[in-house]
This record gives sequence, structure tokens and C-alpha cells, in this order.
Amino acid sequence: MAWAVARKDVLSTLRDRRAIVSNLLIPVLLLPTMMLGLPLLLGGLFEREQASLTRIGIEGEAFLPSELRSAIEAQRAELIVTDDALTQVRDDDVAAALQLPEGFAEAVAAGDVPRLRLLRKSGNLESELAAEKVSRAIASYRQDLVAERLRSEGVDPAVLEPLVVETRDASRPQERSSGQLSWLIPFFIAVWALAGGQMTALDATAGEKERGTLEALLVAPVRRSEVVAGKFVATLLSGLSAAFMAIVGVLVGGALLRRVFLPRLGDEATEMVATMGGTFSIGASDLWILLGSALLTAAAVAAMLIAVAMFARSFKEAQTYVAPMTFLLIVPALALQFSDLLDLGRGVYLVPLMNVMVLMDDVLGGAVGGMDVLAAWGTMLAFIAVLLAFALQSFRREGVIFRT
Repeated sequence: MAWAVARKDVLSTLRDRRAIVSNLLIPVLLLPTMMLGLPLLLGGLFEREQASLTRIGIEGEAFLPSELRSAIEAQRAELIVTDDALTQVRDDDVAAALQLPEGFAEAVAAGDVPRLRLLRKSGNLESELAAEKVSRAIASYRQDLVAERLRSEGVDPAVLEPLVVETRDASRPQERSSGQLSWLIPFFIAVWALAGGQMTALDATAGEKERGTLEALLVAPVRRSEVVAGKFVATLLSGLSAAFMAIVGVLVGGALLRRVFLPRLGDEATEMVATMGGTFSIGASDLWILLGSALLTAAAVAAMLIAVAMFARSFKEAQTYVAPMTFLLIVPALALQFSDLLDLGRGVYLVPLMNVMVLMDDVLGGAVGGMDVLAAWGTMLAFIAVLLAFALQSFRREGVIFRT
């Protein structure tokens, strides 16, 4: 009987083409687009900026040493003479600018320590990249200047480098491939589990109340527990299908980015894309953990939807009850973004919803532990059982069912 109820609600959902588009097509198309679009956009902008001729304003051009000019032009920068560098940068006439005081070149030649000013716009990516070009040129010029002064004093410039620091990336391969945006993947899986199950849950509870068909179902020879189980299974299947398509979108996007687009980019752009993430590489065992966590996420969301939507008199009222549930998914996602700075501890695997999102993030980073999986999954199963028990009690209360 529970399967009969579930089949009825699933068929009711599938009759709506919007449900198929939003639950199945959008996740598998939107996630690869976002995974490919943002890293490739930034990587392409970074590569183009490095290769293109950048306009750099120069105020006090008469006092610019020829060596510094050559260092700046070597960074593929075009110097634009101006009398008001600050206004030029502020109005986006130039990406960045240098202000040189009067007598700058003479002061450098005399061994003094003159001051120059680099102007840029904070938060403007083009300006930041242009300022980085100028900073590299200044650093190269300063290093050559120091070496020349030391040699003139009979000192080997090597005394300034008493040791060499070699930096190596100690992160796991999966951590490097997941990048800085890996926290978005568990968030999108949870969000589509909510979006996918929402339409079925609202229609199976508040929608049936509004149409007057819930009473006919309850007087049929079917137990209340079977009604709850059937509606839960229908909601779970809808949410799980959307979450599954989100996982497919993640894998497809990672494969396309890794095999098709990255080989066409330069080394610096490839490094930028890798930093942002998107080239996910998940093993078979990790994939099963990811699917199991997505299943429990969809089940918890389905149980919450059934428990909450039952109290609504109409479909529209149920939507107002369900809307705040999105924040239950946003808050853990924001915490994942700053997980490196927050000391979440092992207790986080005992917090419902937060635990599976952390677990999915661990899978993408290749740092999942067996005890963490057991703790998170056990907590989620208990949480789902409590929600279903609450939903069953609501279905047994006449005041809840016949609210009009």
C-alpha cells in the first residue's frame, strides 16, 4: 500500500513537465556550466591580461629611470603619460598608474631612498592584475639596483640570500583538484534535493488538502503509517533524482574541464583554474560515500518537507513554510567555505545536515575517514527516523489533517 501511495504521488509529479525540467535537466546542465564557466572565465581573463598590452599611467615621466622603464615595458605594459594619475585610474582610463616625485632618477643614482606611489583600484580584477605587472617590474628593478650597489662596494650580492626556501604543495591530489570552490558542490546537491522533493511533498500534502482528495485517501483501507511512508518515498525519489543529476553534473563538468579545456590554456591560466577548482577526480569508494551522503541528505529533506508541509491549509501556505528551510542548507555551506579557519572538530559529524555536507566536502578533498562516515550516517538515520515519527503523529491528528 505504501508503494501504491508513492506511485500515485510520483505519477502526479511527472505529469508536470516543469518538474522534469527543474529536477533532471537543470542540475545536469547548470552545474557543469558553473564549474566550467567561472574557472575558465577567470583563467581566460588572467591569461589574456598577461599576454595583452596593459595601459599603465605614469605621472612624472621625466623622472623615470630608463632601467625601470625597460622593466615595466618587459611586462607587456604601455606607459601613458598623465598629469593626474589618480583621476585616470579612478575613471578607468588606465588600469593602474605610477606617481614619481621630482628628481626620482637623480635620487636613485645618488644612493638615496626615494618614494614612488603605485595606484590601483581595489576589487577591480583588471586593475589588480595590472598593478601586479608593475609590482613585478619594480621588484626586478629594485633587485638589480641593490646588486649593483653591493658590487660597487665590493660586496657579493649573494650575501643577501643566505638560504633558499623551497615551497612544496603538501595537499592531496584531490584537494588540489577540488580547489577553493569545492564547498559549492555539497551545497548544490542539498539544494537540488530540496528543490526536487519540494514539488512532490507540497502536492502530496497541502495540495491534496486543497483539492479535497486527502480525505478519500485516508478513508481507504490503508494505514496512516503506509500513507506517510508512501509520501516520504515519493518525495525522496524526486529529491534523490535531482541530487543524483547534480552529482552527474559535477562529474561531467570535472571531466570536460580536465580533458578538453585545460590542455588549451597556458600554464598560468591552468594554475588559476586549478586554484579555483572544478577538475574533480573521485575514486569508486569515494563516489559511493558521496552517493550515500546525497541519499541521506535527500531523505532528511524529504522527511522535513512532509512533516512541515502537512500543517499548511493550501499549496501557497505550504510554500511559505518551506522557504525558510533553505537557510538550513545555506548556513552549513557558508561554514564549509571557512572550514579551514574554523575549528569544527569531530563533533560536527553529529550535527544533522551539517555532517553530510562536511562529509561530501571531505570526499571531494580526499580526506574522508571511516569513523566519520559511520558517525554522520548514523546521526542522519536517527534524525530521519525522528522526523518521520513526527510526521506520522501529525497524520494521526484530525485537527492537522482537516485544517481548512
